[in-house]
Amino acid sequence: MRLPLRTHLPEAGLLLLGTFFCFRELGTFPAAWTDDSLFMIVARQLAEGKGYTLPLLTNVWPYPYILAVGPPLLFPVALAIKLAGFSVEAARIPMVIYIGLSALTAYVFTAKIADKNTARWSVALLLTLSTFINTGKTVMGEVPGFFFLLLGLLLLSDTRRTWKKDVGIGLLFGLSVLAKLTYGLIYPALGMAWLVVAVRKDKKELLSLTSIGLVAVAVYAPWRLLEMSSFTGLSKDFAFLLNAEEGGGFQILHGHLELLLRSQYLYYGLMLLLGGIGLLHMRRKLSQSLFTILCTLVVLCTLYFLSSFGWYRHLLPAHLLLIPFVVIGTVSVLPKRLASALLLFFVLGQSYWQLNHRGSSRSPAAAEGAAYVQEHLQDTKLIVQIAPIFVRLPSNPNWLFLTNPTLTSRLPSELVTLTEEQQCYWWVRGRQPQDPEDLQTVGRKYVLAPPAKDCP
Repeated sequence: MRLPLRTHLPEAGLLLLGTFFCFRELGTFPAAWTDDSLFMIVARQLAEGKGYTLPLLTNVWPYPYILAVGPPLLFPVALAIKLAGFSVEAARIPMVIYIGLSALTAYVFTAKIADKNTARWSVALLLTLSTFINTGKTVMGEVPGFFFLLLGLLLLSDTRRTWKKDVGIGLLFGLSVLAKLTYGLIYPALGMAWLVVAVRKDKKELLSLTSIGLVAVAVYAPWRLLEMSSFTGLSKDFAFLLNAEEGGGFQILHGHLELLLRSQYLYYGLMLLLGGIGLLHMRRKLSQSLFTILCTLVVLCTLYFLSSFGWYRHLLPAHLLLIPFVVIGTVSVLPKRLASALLLFFVLGQSYWQLNHRGSSRSPAAAEGAAYVQEHLQDTKLIVQIAPIFVRLPSNPNWLFLTNPTLTSRLPSELVTLTEEQQCYWWVRGRQPQDPEDLQTVGRKYVLAPPAKDCP
């Protein structure tokens, strides 16, 4: 009995490591911020029987496209809120489950294409990566989408696939896009693999990829049509993200090239180098379709990051896909002991970064702001423009929600135009440069702004 236990000690250690990082300060680190608070607001609406809606002033927006996430993320969160009542901790429980499922799938995938030791190193690099844990704990779609994508890639790694398995792969790829729209990059990746297979005249694989692509589109398309049924405008959102609203064309990081010198992006560059070596080393062991899809996804995610604001979560899918190949690449170019030492250095460095709360905010400002509103403003007509504050507030007819000014400018005007009465509400919002110094501070960095002077 001792041998099996000893054999699985590394896996037990990884389980403990993942559990520690997932449940450490579950409700407070990372602090809830704008995007995940918006998603929690919609999930709470679902849990309360108000439908898949986003409340804006006295309006409700059904199936809002602005979220760029969908049921695979919000339905489990709504269920957790329904069962446990609303709290940030309750909303994050399904996210911890997604982290665990992603780590398990990564282990199985890596063990299948390489070996068990490579799988152990890969999961260690995964669980100590602060961006994976901190993005995964919050109610965001990146990690759920990665889980469905990787599970689909795991099935795709089988060289002998039945049509039923192809349908399953397409279903998983479609669910990844439903969980987070960024994973729509799987469609051009499938298209690239289709072209490569067509050139090689592999009719069986061509039919398989066609089936996978059609199912993946069929899973996402109805949801997209449902989102379009109330308001359209997703193309404007893409233009905003790609800095193309004013015809400026493609600009790397919106012209802020200095961002590339930050430590996390230099680290990604190293991961890209080692992962690229690993992918090349495995190119004959992987199927042509799997190899092409992996390479295309990494390239497209990197380009997407370079075209946008410099948010690391845009790089996260590429980083996560590269991790097994980082291990493979490191082992293939370095002596065994040196490779192990370098991988251990990566794991320890990532652990230190995460233990010291790097890369994410732990500010209690929003929680303190919500407490202030509940204590002092119960009877005040109020528009709350801070999502992390509003999501913590109980229902009160005096309190309305509106997104921050940048996001509001991208929303349908019918939903965010103030009535004459609402123009005389008080505001809880971020501080603005023109604000007088004596405005009441709420939650350390927000302010309680009075209505216009001509209001009664």
